[in-house]
Amino acid sequence: MQKGVLMNEATTGYSEVSNAVQKIVRQYLSNVDAASRRAILAKLRHSIGKPLSQSVDIWPLILTSVPDDFLSEYEGKNLKMQAVIYTLQIYALYEQGNMSAEDISTDNTVTDENALAQSFSYNMGSCLRILRLDEKQRDAMDRRFSNLITSDNIDHFYYNLRQLTGILKSKTKDSHQHINYPRLARDLYLFNFIPEKIRLSWAQEYYRFN
Repeated sequence: MQKGVLMNEATTGYSEVSNAVQKIVRQYLSNVDAASRRAILAKLRHSIGKPLSQSVDIWPLILTSVPDDFLSEYEGKNLKMQAVIYTLQIYALYEQGNMSAEDISTDNTVTDENALAQSFSYNMGSCLRILRLDEKQRDAMDRRFSNLITSDNIDHFYYNLRQLTGILKSKTKDSHQHINYPRLARDLYLFNFIPEKIRLSWAQEYYRFN
């Protein structure tokens, strides 16, 4: 696929990805009873590492909420669908046990390419920054973050993000982080097209001191 075609897909697709995650969380995870929410989160965690074709338990959640073009494939996968599923799995990992559903405010994801370049502040790096507060653990956390940021493809990036999300959950039991999941979905999608921008924007937030 030509580079220009890929970039056109990137600039028109990231808002769809963000909107899909926002819709799913609001419809299936924010406005349900605790038992239903717990069951859905468990199904999402159980889907980790499996293709969508083998994750039938989450079909009602996903397939009723995404546009038809999310099912088309390029080189064996759909990047929009992949970003949505990866984000929901991160949600299920971090929000496990949190029965007060994470508020999903409107992401206001910009659609203008120039404005997009200015919209990368407050990202997942902002949330992971709390892992640096413990000076005794800082070097270890920085190494893990470095492994994430230097991942050479989206699958490795997502794998390392899962590991850090587990650590973040264990260390923020009393200081729950507000993760902007629609924006995370956007970043995971755009990593396929502008990985350096995602790497640098996350690193800038991770290493920022207030």
